[in-house]
Amino acid sequence: MEWPDVPQRGRGRGDGGVPGEAGCCLGDRGEMRLSAPRNLGLLLAASLVPTVEAATASESGYCDFAKSVDEDPATGLIVAADVLLGTGVGRDYAVHVRFNGTIGAVESFDAVREDYPDAAVLDCRGKAVLSPGFVNAHEHPAYSYAYPDANLSPTYAHRDEWRFGLVGKAQLPSPTPFYYVPDGEEARTAALVAMELRHLLGGATTIAGSGGVPGVVRNVGLHERPGDVGLYDFEADVSTFPFSYRTLEDLAEECAGGPRRAFAPLDDDNLVFAAYVAHVGEGRAGNCAARGEVGRFLDRAERDERRYSMVHGIATTPADYKAMRERDVTLVWSPRSNLALYGETIDLEAALAQQVRIAIATDWSPSGSFNMREEVRCATEAAASAGVDLSYEALWRMATGNAAYALGLEGDIGTIRVGLRADLVLVKSDDENPYRRMLTAGHDDNLATWIDGQVVLRSPMIAAAAPERKCTAMAGLSPAVCGVLDEFGWSSERFASLAEGTVALTDVRGQAPCHPRRAAREP
Repeated sequence: MEWPDVPQRGRGRGDGGVPGEAGCCLGDRGEMRLSAPRNLGLLLAASLVPTVEAATASESGYCDFAKSVDEDPATGLIVAADVLLGTGVGRDYAVHVRFNGTIGAVESFDAVREDYPDAAVLDCRGKAVLSPGFVNAHEHPAYSYAYPDANLSPTYAHRDEWRFGLVGKAQLPSPTPFYYVPDGEEARTAALVAMELRHLLGGATTIAGSGGVPGVVRNVGLHERPGDVGLYDFEADVSTFPFSYRTLEDLAEECAGGPRRAFAPLDDDNLVFAAYVAHVGEGRAGNCAARGEVGRFLDRAERDERRYSMVHGIATTPADYKAMRERDVTLVWSPRSNLALYGETIDLEAALAQQVRIAIATDWSPSGSFNMREEVRCATEAAASAGVDLSYEALWRMATGNAAYALGLEGDIGTIRVGLRADLVLVKSDDENPYRRMLTAGHDDNLATWIDGQVVLRSPMIAAAAPERKCTAMAGLSPAVCGVLDEFGWSSERFASLAEGTVALTDVRGQAPCHPRRAAREP
């Protein structure tokens, strides 16, 4: 499936890129409820205990590695593989990773080798696929350590129903938010580290949303709290409540035939530099309040002074999709959370027909996918249920370039292009379709992950290729985790103890269900 050219408006950080997110709807602050399946806490602990076998594994030579001339790190690293580019698959291509963390060259292997003869070379041609890391443009990092509530069910018509327990529906209390504080409570910090490692193992190198912890993945959010400058590498205006904290009640009179409700205007004139990534239309297609949010947001997007992205957007119609395309509004799609809470999701066929740019994202662990690859799997099921042929290439674009565009960051991340950040994922390949391989790989298929050119995951199969960082082997994980636990002074055993009870790193059995139903949308 080829993505058509669509208008690009608003203020992004780049000059276009691949046609291309940001956190579900939080309610009153409730007590933390971890409805984890039995023994999943032990599974997390087991996945963190180091093993002698993993720690002492010999280099298997899966890829060929040649050190740089004089072992000078300033010459950079050449990674050769099948490279997933915005223009297609570069077979036998290579990417030069500069010492400053950016991409220096993207060409055929021979051309890059000629241009950088002194660089180190990791040659995985014919054996691996190299992709930009996934960009998870819709997460709630502060809350995404918890399992779904036992009362989760697809019976809600609007998010306020589960947030407040309205119209006789069961309330789903939001977990207690955890925010990183240097030298703060270790258990909370460990929960955030485990959350980000979980996403990293699922292929993501960037997460957008309030919260997180420095030093694991790349975080995106507004600089609002003390310490945010050190946490968020880039800024995006991620808004959970763009109109009202209690929209369902505030629009009740309007939805009963009364006058149109006027909400206070947004005070965002000083934020035009940041993409506006807002939760809108989170409710069934037939819900009046959710529909009212969509119309107001699209009216706002006519201003064209910044990048606009609509998170969830379940209550959208073909006419809305036409307006979104014309106004360059990206739709950030979280199908698992949509289906788990509302029993329906976007009209995917209509959105694609109107050439809407779609990004895919996880939402949060209480109702969404535990990682991006699980979200892709749910999206595939939702598309099939709707009779839509959604290719792996299209899904890959939703998880990379489209998501970066949604955040206004297509000039920094989301694509393998000269000058962009070297946020890269390298996986073993045994599939004729490299897009499918990247989207369905397990953590044990991961050869290496780099953020800003620094290795953060490294398989023992290529240990010689990344000797500059201390990497910690963990039982049950093929790639070692590099440069993370040492930052907090933790052994893997200590980390396992601190993070006990949070969502497991690789076991997804406790996540919300993905049960799409044909023609499930309300009229």
